[in-house]
Amino acid sequence: MIYGFWALALNLLTIAVLAFIVANGFISLAFWSVKNKIQSYTVSTRKSLLWLCVLSPWIIALSVTLLFSPLFQSGAMFVWLTELAHWHHPNIYYFLSWHSISLIAFFGFSLTIAVRSLVVAYKNHYQIILLRTLATKKSENVFIIESSIPTAFTGGLIKPSCFISTGLMEQLDSDDIEIIIQHELAHLHYADPLKKWVFSLLSSYFSPNVKKILKSMMAITMEQAADSFFVKTQQQAHNVASTLVRFTKLAAKYSIHEQFKSELLVHFCRQSIEQRVLELLNDTQLKPFPMKVVLLTIILLAVISMTSVDSLHHAIETLFDH
Repeated sequence: MIYGFWALALNLLTIAVLAFIVANGFISLAFWSVKNKIQSYTVSTRKSLLWLCVLSPWIIALSVTLLFSPLFQSGAMFVWLTELAHWHHPNIYYFLSWHSISLIAFFGFSLTIAVRSLVVAYKNHYQIILLRTLATKKSENVFIIESSIPTAFTGGLIKPSCFISTGLMEQLDSDDIEIIIQHELAHLHYADPLKKWVFSLLSSYFSPNVKKILKSMMAITMEQAADSFFVKTQQQAHNVASTLVRFTKLAAKYSIHEQFKSELLVHFCRQSIEQRVLELLNDTQLKPFPMKVVLLTIILLAVISMTSVDSLHHAIETLFDH
């Protein structure tokens, strides 16, 4: 048993873990119920909503922890808050308690995710170094790799580079190649390999089904954003769509070489071609970012998480006391 500052810090960490788990559950339910409606928003909005989805448990956990801290739990100004939710004996911490078990389990799980993600990043780093060494530089950040397999991708977390195979350059015309290179440079501009890695890490805290859909939707959204990055006219949109179709027909005859397989490599033509073509040719007005709805939802989820943490704490304490 410990008292004082460290006891308070450990209790607040326990609150953060409980709030994170509760928020994660509610956000998963909310995401599952609206996942099919996200396509009605603009590409940039879809990106923002998906990022918000994986970041919200952390934001809510931090907010709830602050509300349980002495900063908000003391003083007449915040009396209403202590009546809504409070933590018994915040300055006393028992090592042999469910508090410690929850902290150890969460940080053990987090350590596993972190190590796994760092191993993937480490392997990808040396994979990109090897590819740069073996490739021929075509232009700034664009490299040509000797391979009969038609492929194009962007890779590298810190200094991303675009790679295009000789097999692809030999089988498509110069206009198609230029569109593909511009697409890959858009991934470089957005730093998509790094963002893909961070998003994958954050989505690992969700259930396998939710995680799979989140990662798939983000991958498609990244491709759609890169498809339209240099598109200024409807004719350009048609040209990009045509290139996508031609590349897909060509790539269908081949499988990705083991050397080019990595979840951190952003391939030109491996994600939902039909959705991407429809996005390019679609001239309907898509919805902008729903700021009011998002803010209200986050506030509501924060309140629900805070009261749920208090109720869950009381329920567990009652269970162990009896």
